[in-house]
Amino acid sequence: MPRILAEFEIATARMTLRPLRETDRAEFIRMHEVSWKFFEPWSPTLRDSETIGDLFTKQLRRTMDGLASGRDVRLAGFLRDGRLGGMFNLNEIVRGDFQNAYAGWKVNVEVARTGIGTEGVLAMLDIAFADPPHGVGLHRVQANVIPHNVASMKLAERTGFRREGLAARYLRIAGAWQDHVMFAKLAEEHRR
Repeated sequence: MPRILAEFEIATARMTLRPLRETDRAEFIRMHEVSWKFFEPWSPTLRDSETIGDLFTKQLRRTMDGLASGRDVRLAGFLRDGRLGGMFNLNEIVRGDFQNAYAGWKVNVEVARTGIGTEGVLAMLDIAFADPPHGVGLHRVQANVIPHNVASMKLAERTGFRREGLAARYLRIAGAWQDHVMFAKLAEEHRR
């Protein structure tokens, strides 16, 4: 069973999820280099002359800004051997009467289809639905998945997300406007 260790840090059977740090730069770049072809159909394209190092800088800034503002919780899932197993994010957290966030994830190709994605998403949801200070205290988490991304569709369903509809031409991914299946999970539907 996952254990929340500190604010927005959680240990699972095979990894620890925690906010990204500057010291993670080399491993973040390495994971993206080995996984790039695997991620490419499901990811926004890098802009002209943008590098994976630039992507890390943006992700680190968004991690720090998100934690400071309470708007995002971006978690790096480090395996026991030190490799980055994946990224598991709660984006665009909205408070008030909504208490909602959008979930996103990507899993290192080296450990894809080993259950690391399931482990990471469930741990991320533990943080999403846990009460502060160790969790975000959300009511609802949404996830939007490209329909032909079969692995992510199955991961959303395996971790208890319900299908709620289809968003036509929802996001520009891999250079094209892509439809997304909309999923959601409520706090009362999640078991830690």
